[in-house]
Amino acid sequence: MRSGWRAVPIAIKIGLLLPQGYFNEFEGWAPNAAWERILAVARLGERLGFESLWTGEHVLAKWDPEAPIFDCVTLHTAVAAAVPRVDIGFGVINSTFRNPAMTAKMASTLDTISGGRLILGLGCGFKDNEARAFGVPFPDMKERLAILGEHLEIISRMTRRDEPPFTFEGSRARVENVVNAPRTGGGDHVRIAIGGHGRNVTFRLAAKYCDEINVDLPSESMAEAMSILADRCAEIGRDPSTLSIATGTNPAWPYPGLKAIGRQRLMRKEDLPAIMPYDFDALPPRAEELARWVELGIDRVICGAPGLANTDEGLYELLDDLRTAGIELAPAAAIG
Repeated sequence: MRSGWRAVPIAIKIGLLLPQGYFNEFEGWAPNAAWERILAVARLGERLGFESLWTGEHVLAKWDPEAPIFDCVTLHTAVAAAVPRVDIGFGVINSTFRNPAMTAKMASTLDTISGGRLILGLGCGFKDNEARAFGVPFPDMKERLAILGEHLEIISRMTRRDEPPFTFEGSRARVENVVNAPRTGGGDHVRIAIGGHGRNVTFRLAAKYCDEINVDLPSESMAEAMSILADRCAEIGRDPSTLSIATGTNPAWPYPGLKAIGRQRLMRKEDLPAIMPYDFDALPPRAEELARWVELGIDRVICGAPGLANTDEGLYELLDDLRTAGIELAPAAAIG
């Protein structure tokens, strides 16, 4: 572990990525049956001891745009009401799709009705076909990051308990004497996360505005990223240990149970450069990578399990890999 970060090991948190329709897993399903399956997976995840449940913002399924896919905000609102013990997280909401003040209002409401369990993940999106289909502008990455920065300024202030009404006049977003009540469901602010691994812009936004950053990198690149994140915190006088580091396992991680559902159907080669900055085939066994993340001091790993729309098998194989990595979940019945 690099100096300048954490001096002692931490207890790692394990979240579960819910099936949502992005991987066409609900192709051919009746919509109400798909929802019932999502809810069943969420309840099973809670019982097995996953500490958080996650969705992401996609509006089109990956390969067949006519296949069912669920909006992350309304989906998580329903899940929060039905599954009361775990945190709920967005990984992530696309800032270019949304007005920041309305995002803040949504987040404050959801945090309130869930009892302070929301982790509001924000990002700048990467699927231009979704933007075109829904009539949303999709500028280049530099501009999308600039939009995200102004949105974080507005959202972070609107979701702080003691923030008075304020006006913000940016070049990409503005609010005038904005009021937001209720603001949170428990703490002094709604927890905010950011997704990405950009050293210059994203890491600085994380240090300035966020409680957590989800860094999608393999373990061999993570130590360097954590060191740079610590530097970005130091630049503004922030204790780096106050910024949680998350990462994730992909739903198509190569391991035996995946063969039964067809790896190429779940994760096609041509899509990899858009979502992963590394060679998928070169990834180590999942249990080994989990163990390395524990050693590095990662705070949270958000795990996907293949085939969850149809079977619980992938979830139990994930539990086996977690145990192999030395990670034991606390089943809901054991939570005091």
